[in-house]
Amino acid sequence: MWHVPGELHAASLRCISRLKLWLLLLPPHPVLQLRLLYTVSLLSYLVFILHWRFSFNYGVVYNRNDSFSRVVDLLNFVTLTAAHLAVAMELIWRDRSEQIEQQLERVRYVLRVQFGQKVNMLRVHRYCRSINSILLICCLMLLLMTIYNNLVTNMSRLLVYAFYSEVILLLRLSEFSVFAVLILVFYMELTEVSRRLILELDKTRYEVSSLRRLSLERLYVLQHLLGLLWNTVRLIERNFALSLIVVLLKYFVDISVLPYWMFINNYNHVDISTTYYCATEESCKLLLTFLPSYICTRCEQMQRQLRSTLHGVATDRHNAQLNTALYRISAQLGQESFRFSAGGLMVINNESLGKFIFGMISYIIICIQFRLALIDNNPEEVAQSFVTVALRR
Repeated sequence: MWHVPGELHAASLRCISRLKLWLLLLPPHPVLQLRLLYTVSLLSYLVFILHWRFSFNYGVVYNRNDSFSRVVDLLNFVTLTAAHLAVAMELIWRDRSEQIEQQLERVRYVLRVQFGQKVNMLRVHRYCRSINSILLICCLMLLLMTIYNNLVTNMSRLLVYAFYSEVILLLRLSEFSVFAVLILVFYMELTEVSRRLILELDKTRYEVSSLRRLSLERLYVLQHLLGLLWNTVRLIERNFALSLIVVLLKYFVDISVLPYWMFINNYNHVDISTTYYCATEESCKLLLTFLPSYICTRCEQMQRQLRSTLHGVATDRHNAQLNTALYRISAQLGQESFRFSAGGLMVINNESLGKFIFGMISYIIICIQFRLALIDNNPEEVAQSFVTVALRR
């Protein structure tokens, strides 16, 4: 049956579903007792980490008397913990992945039965495998840098806690990218169906009314499929309503703060391994922020292209009923936008990514300038930092 996830799940979401289970983000069975157990365990874990983190019983890469760096450090960790909590709670209590897969399987079923169009599963597998490969490469790079820093610094426990939370955020953003690329693939299939239907309309322009009626019925089915796909996009937004906006805000903070830590490390002559770790984390987060923005932008472009094509075809038709059907589809595509948003607060596309990067660069410059101004006004702090470095050596 169409509502049973099978081949589509195996080609797209099976890897991420397994990772969610292995990372203890989802209980193996969606029963209330297991959800409560996972929730209590998560809260206990995060409370323990926050208590240990605010105790400062570990080494830091800055002078402990530097109040600005201390505030930035704690803000960075609190946002990481809050993002971890938001992602985990949303997965435990509001996960709609199976419902989204059922909707996509329904679209796939109608495409196969009504139009004879089989979804290109090789394309789905190739796109999703690329996203999963990027995720695994980023996680592997962070793991290697964590191991390396554990060998040469005294921040091993801090890095292990941070690594686990960072992997969870990377996984959640990659899962959204997989769902977005599935929408893109189905939109490609609908575009091919629309082109074939337009050719069919051209061939049957002077045919008997029964053949034209068949084409008109297929137009109504196409409109129904576009509505189903639009509803699936809205369901995906609800599935990531909280975690996506939290993760993107966390990445905005991180991508803005990590260059500041690299500057502090170089200024205080801290071990270069910490700088490598910050650079690796910065690269991974920039890459996984760019990926969904590019995919969502491609969805918007394909929708505009299809809308203009159907609207242009209607101008050459003399059949009023056919023109009405074509205009209705064109109007539906104009009103039911395929733009993805993060909790309704921010549209995810290349334009928003550009604003994101511009704001990030601005905050990096502000943080560094503010830090240099503090150094100029506090020469005793400079002397203290050199003393700290000398004691470490």
